[in-house]
Amino acid sequence: MKNKGRRNRKQRPIQKPVEIMLSETISLTEMIATKIRILRRNREFSQEYMAVMLQISQNAYSRLETGKTPMTIDRFYEVCQILQIKPSELLDMIELPKPKAVWRRSSY
Repeated sequence: MKNKGRRNRKQRPIQKPVEIMLSETISLTEMIATKIRILRRNREFSQEYMAVMLQISQNAYSRLETGKTPMTIDRFYEVCQILQIKPSELLDMIELPKPKAVWRRSSY
């Protein structure tokens, strides 16, 4: 038996440091928030109007729109409803970063 004492392990992706994942998440949040701001302005809706419709303060909405506060999926869906756009259409307008899979080669 060659592999005595070794377990068969599947290749696992190398996990990225938390800082890198967080920066990618923040930049994606900012890209979505920027697109929402553009759509809101095109429809001539004020931040105050959006906040009233979402039942939050104007300041809270401003933080969502600038990407300072991450948007939940539920909130994202509500914003899309107010802007009269499908969530998938809004996401299609954004250039999402391509996933990078890094695999670790197992040693035998």
